[in-house]
Amino acid sequence: MVDEKFTIGIDDTGHLDQHLTTKLMRNWLSQMLKADLIHSEGITRHQLFESEKITFSYKNRSLALTFNTSLSVFEIEDSLIDFIRANSNSNSNPAIALLSRHSDSLHVLAFGRRCKNELLKLADSEQYASEANVLLRGLGGNRNGMIGALAAVGLRAGGADGVFVHLNGLENIKGTLSAGDIRNSSALQHILDISSDEELDRDDIIKIDSYLRPKLINGSPTQHVQLLASSKIWIPIT
Repeated sequence: MVDEKFTIGIDDTGHLDQHLTTKLMRNWLSQMLKADLIHSEGITRHQLFESEKITFSYKNRSLALTFNTSLSVFEIEDSLIDFIRANSNSNSNPAIALLSRHSDSLHVLAFGRRCKNELLKLADSEQYASEANVLLRGLGGNRNGMIGALAAVGLRAGGADGVFVHLNGLENIKGTLSAGDIRNSSALQHILDISSDEELDRDDIIKIDSYLRPKLINGSPTQHVQLLASSKIWIPIT
């Protein structure tokens, strides 16, 4: 069976625990990778509109994961729903969105962009999902996680929003490494000079004191760096 590309979004699984949604997405991904069921293109975090009218654990963010698999939409849906129901906080309002090649990604992107700038309602997410042929499921509570989940898949599909919180090979990259070493050992292929937007040469040296958090730019994970003054050492821009 030929692999297809899917993007899933999840939101509001953690109630007051700001880290639970990220942990949950990572753990589901790990489970699927161990079973050799999917090939990941990374998890991105998307910042949405913040308002005192919105209840969120820390900042109003949702997560998206793009991957390739031979599984069907329904097999992915069943796996994800079972996992989230078993692991999300009982006081949360978890939801998932599932975007496929049959979805109208531009329409969902429009919804995601609106969610970055204004307060939308549950009915808005249901309407956009229906119009764009995106599977959207509320899994508990008041189902308000549906708004963030749908926004996440739209913004991820747009290819120009979000920060990678998981990317193949990236978690083991620390210390002083060349740009070539980073590209060879991870899915991060674009390392750009912040001042010129040009790619670093493979022999350019980068000092990494913490986890790299590349951004999604032009559809690809991209890390900007800057040159330390009076030095030949580059450091990441966060």
